[in-house]
Amino acid sequence: MFEEFSPPEKGLNPGEEIVWSQRAGMAVRMMLGGACCILGSPWILLLIYASIGPAVGNILLIFVLIGLLLTIVEFINSRRTMYYLTTARIVEARGGLLRSQINLEAFQGVSLEDFIVVKSTYTEGAKTFYRARIRDPSSDKLMILTGLDEDAKEIILKIAD
Repeated sequence: MFEEFSPPEKGLNPGEEIVWSQRAGMAVRMMLGGACCILGSPWILLLIYASIGPAVGNILLIFVLIGLLLTIVEFINSRRTMYYLTTARIVEARGGLLRSQINLEAFQGVSLEDFIVVKSTYTEGAKTFYRARIRDPSSDKLMILTGLDEDAKEIILKIAD
C-alpha cells in the first residue's frame, strides 16, 4: 500500500533531488493535553477519589490513561515523520514509508494564498514554530506540516517559484 521513501537510497524519482527536509513537530494541543494530564491528573484524581468515590474516580482514571496513551502515540508518530521538499514534489514520510505527496506542478499558475496557509502555533524561547496547511490544487488533498521553523516557513511560502 505505502511505498518506501528514505532518500537518497529509496523513493526519489530519476533526476529528483531533495531541496529541504525536516522532522515533524508535535501538535500543540497534544503537547498541552499531555502536560495537563501528567501534571494535573494526580491531584484531580486524588480529590475525586476522596470526595465523590472510587466509581467516578475509576472512570476519570480511564480517561486520563486514554489521554496519556494518545499523547504518547502522537509523540512517537511526530518523531517518525519527516517532510521533504524535492525538485518535483512535497512529501510526508513516516517510518521510511511515503504517507502523502503533492506534485509541485499543481501549483503552477495558481495563487498560493488559496492553497497554502502558514500560521504560527507556538514559541519556544526566541524561536517561533509554524503549521502549514497545503491543499493540492488538482485533487483538493490536504497535507498538514507541523513544527516548522522560520526557515522552513519561508521555503514553503516560496513553493511555486
